[in-house]
Formats: sequence, C-alpha cells, structure tokens
Amino acid sequence: MPHLSELTTPENLSEDTVCRYRDEGFVHVPQVLSAEEVATYRAAAERILERDMEIWAGGDDGAQVEVNYVTQAWRKDETLRQLALHPGLTGIAGRLAGGPLRLYSSEVLVKEPRDAPPTLVHDDEAGLPMDNLSLTLTAWIALVDVPVERGCLSYIPGSHLRKASERLVHMTSFEHFKSAEEVWPDYPWQPRVTVPLRAGDVAFHHCRTIHMAGANLTDERRVGHGVIFMDAGTTYLPGVMDEYLSHLRPGQPLDDEKVFPLITG
Repeated sequence: MPHLSELTTPENLSEDTVCRYRDEGFVHVPQVLSAEEVATYRAAAERILERDMEIWAGGDDGAQVEVNYVTQAWRKDETLRQLALHPGLTGIAGRLAGGPLRLYSSEVLVKEPRDAPPTLVHDDEAGLPMDNLSLTLTAWIALVDVPVERGCLSYIPGSHLRKASERLVHMTSFEHFKSAEEVWPDYPWQPRVTVPLRAGDVAFHHCRTIHMAGANLTDERRVGHGVIFMDAGTTYLPGVMDEYLSHLRPGQPLDDEKVFPLITG
C-alpha cells in the first residue's frame, strides 16, 4: 500500500481517466484510500456485517443470485458514513460524472470464502427507484484485495451508451427482471473487461453499464463497500427496494439535504 502522497485524489486524477470513464462507462482508480483507512473501514464493515447482514436470493434458482449485504450502511454506522462521504471518493465521483451529484445509498457487500456464487449480470438503472438519471454512478470500494479468483467485477465497455430499447430501464418488481441478452440481443458478442482490485482501490461504473462478478474461490472473504451517487436532480419513481422512499409522492425530488447530501455542486 503506498504512502499518502501516492494516493489518487480528485486533484491528480488524470483527464485520460475521466475520458475513459465517459467512453467506456467504468474505470479503475487505484489507491483512493490509505492502508490505515482501509483497516479502519474494513473493521467497521466486518462489525456491521456481524450485526445486520441480510441474505437476498432471487430468481428461480436462488443459490445462483444470492447476495450477502447490509443495505444503507452509511446510515447505520458513523465510520461507514465517513467512507461514503470521503472527500477523495466524492471528489473523484464528481469529476467523472461532470455534474452535480447527491449521495443516494451505500451497501457493504460480501462474498464468503469458497461459498459465494457469481453475481448476476445486470446494470443498476432498472433497480433504482428514481427517474431523471444520466450521471448516476456506483463507486465499488475494495476493502480487501480482490483478485479474479475472489470475485472481482467485470464490465461491458460502452454498454452505458445503449439506446433505451436495449436496456431494462425500470422495474417495479423483481419479477420484471430480464437477462441482458433478452433486452440487448448483441450482448453475448460484447467483450468483457475484468478488473481485479487491491485494497483501497475503487472501481467506478455508470448506472447503465452492464457488469457482473465471479465466484469467490479463495479462502478469504471478499468485502467491498458500494456507494451510489445520483444526479442531483433525481426524482422518486416507485420501484424495487424503495420501502424507505414510499412515503414520497412520485416525481418528488430527492433533495432532502439530511437524507441525500449534495456532494458536488
């Protein structure tokens, strides 16, 4: 792990990295966090997993899409709130997006050793209960080393640029989920880019970028923290996993500063 002076910051992030993100819909940013920060945030993630971990299994064969996670982690733990609002993370997200963003949510995600299947091929757009998306992105923060064998993410370059007829734009129920090849016939012929991460690295991807993750074939837990930053002008659109938003009226802006803090203006 490098010294603090060697970390990637919003100030030293290259324009080439910004352009690659916008062209390809994802980018690997090395060493956003120091070794000390990784240790602090990993310990907090392990504690909240012990206390609040949920297991979600969907589809006809739940074992193939099982997800172990803690949702809204930034609201449940002060240390993980600090991670979600880390100035290096939010600053880089703002530069990549090129427009104003708010923090929407964060999840601690874990793949247990020798016991975690691959993650379903998907993009994030359809599962977000919101409208007016164009800049929304996810920051996937590695809190342990994530080589290929531990279940790192792979992406379809340029898939965020598909037209609406080639995307599953929105779901109101997981029963409406469709596979990538159902909505985008050319999907099976698209190249995949696999992105192993070291602890402290962050992979950013656009909400429309198709991605997936492999199985954890190692003897160590894969622990990551996914943070979603949404367009500052986003509005509520009833959808899946929107229980904590359902008191809002459709079309209402998600602009409560206490609940959805502005990270870039």
